[in-house]
Amino acid sequence: MKNEKNVKVSGKCIHDGHRKRLINTVNKVGLDNLSDVQALEYILFLIFPRGDVNPLAHRLLDRFGHVSTVLEADIEDLKMVEGMGETSAMKLHSLLEIFYYYSLDKGRVSHAKTSGELYDRFEQMLRYRGQEEVYIIGISPRGEATSERKIAEGNFSEVNIDIKDIALYLTTYKVTSVIIVHNHPNGNCLPSPADFDTTEKFREMFKFVGCKIQDSLIVGIDGIYSIVSKEVVRRFKVNEKSKLQSQNQDNPKKMII
Repeated sequence: MKNEKNVKVSGKCIHDGHRKRLINTVNKVGLDNLSDVQALEYILFLIFPRGDVNPLAHRLLDRFGHVSTVLEADIEDLKMVEGMGETSAMKLHSLLEIFYYYSLDKGRVSHAKTSGELYDRFEQMLRYRGQEEVYIIGISPRGEATSERKIAEGNFSEVNIDIKDIALYLTTYKVTSVIIVHNHPNGNCLPSPADFDTTEKFREMFKFVGCKIQDSLIVGIDGIYSIVSKEVVRRFKVNEKSKLQSQNQDNPKKMII
């Protein structure tokens, strides 16, 4: 009996040491040098301050396949995994929002001074978004990006824009031209005929209030396409899984006014 107690105590010490060793490893070499299970374990440390999360990491990966899809999973879907309650599911799900917030705040459009920096910003904003979003980016008379405004999101078939809202936006930020940017969720950046038609409708609408459309851009998994230049202006590094997803999107979601 005495030896049995010693085994339990020893096991507890080994378990406690595992967390510390993994945290030290991440601080030294980064998450990208760990296995998927180890990386997810480390992430779960943020959700569960105590206990062995290795079995839970395995169950999550068994269900969702990848760390990225675990983070993207719906709260109700996460709760289907043994060990995930409602609070822990909400906390885990919120980590992706924290990442998005960091990316957006880090690359605020007002910080961008060159087209390359703007493309970096648009990649952060829209490349991995699971729903279609449409933004207008204000350009000052000096040619600098000064403001951004989301004008549509979600599964929609029409973008309804009030001329008064556009006029108020232009007056508030004192811009003379804008860039329109939207995404093709999980699709490539190549435009559809509707994308060209939509750009022309936007052009007429903004012209009516004395503003010029400098460009209309489409962000896909593989890059950024310029409707004005009629070419891909930024290509992204794409892994095989993303490339397959992009190729399978024969009819990407379209932006329609």
